[in-house]
Amino acid sequence: MIVPIGAIIPLFLVAFVLLAFQYLRVDPDRRLLNLHFVLMASGIILMFVYIMMLDLHTHLFSMVFLALGLFWLATALLLLRTMPPPKH
Repeated sequence: MIVPIGAIIPLFLVAFVLLAFQYLRVDPDRRLLNLHFVLMASGIILMFVYIMMLDLHTHLFSMVFLALGLFWLATALLLLRTMPPPKH
């Protein structure tokens, strides 16, 4: 079963937007070593890797990247749920 690109790429993009919102709201001391930044950057990298691998037409790659996209989205939602309240 080949999963279409329209089902995989939006997962990474929504996860990136959620993680970017959290990243800007938490305002960490070490910005590049923050978990939100690492997940944002690796999600975008994985998205581009999947786009470059589309020429291989392998069923396994689409299923693996679908699972990775769902994992990234679930992690972003979990981190959103455990985010501290905003500072006033």
